[in-house]
Amino acid sequence: MNILIDGVDASGKSTVAHKLSDKLNMLEVRGSSFELADCTNEELYKHFTKVANLDNAIIQRGIYSNRTYATLYQDYAILSHEQRTTIEDKFKDNTVVIYLTAPEETIINRLEERGDDYVTTDKVSSILGLYKTVMTDAISNSVAVLTYDTSKLSSDEIVEDIIKVIQEPEEHLSDE
Repeated sequence: MNILIDGVDASGKSTVAHKLSDKLNMLEVRGSSFELADCTNEELYKHFTKVANLDNAIIQRGIYSNRTYATLYQDYAILSHEQRTTIEDKFKDNTVVIYLTAPEETIINRLEERGDDYVTTDKVSSILGLYKTVMTDAISNSVAVLTYDTSKLSSDEIVEDIIKVIQEPEEHLSDE
């Protein structure tokens, strides 16, 4: 089983990924980053295909980040709908997607506190809106998506809940 952690910058992805990796003894990898934005579409597709074929990994960012950020930043490489669907179909049976979010004001405050080389605070509203659409589409395609508001739950609470879900998926990930 894989765990794909996605969400806007300053939503707690790295913290949750590190804690899950330590507790579950799983490999932690970066699925997407701003550095990949400069590659070709084919290189991007190969990268995400390789990531989709991993097993027992915690993946920070994936095809959902690519769709969100490449839509907003027009000069970034983006997967086609067909490529995204192919990759999603490869991993949706063995991957739980964790979507971390928080209210716009919380994300802006966190970005201002830590600084960010890529995302400016004026983009946060657009990014959150795009993620909402992207995650709704993933759920519509039968991807298991768990959403956590990191302004309401601590990283430790989120990690404990994720562990519960992956240990008893039939109780938490039904198609109801």
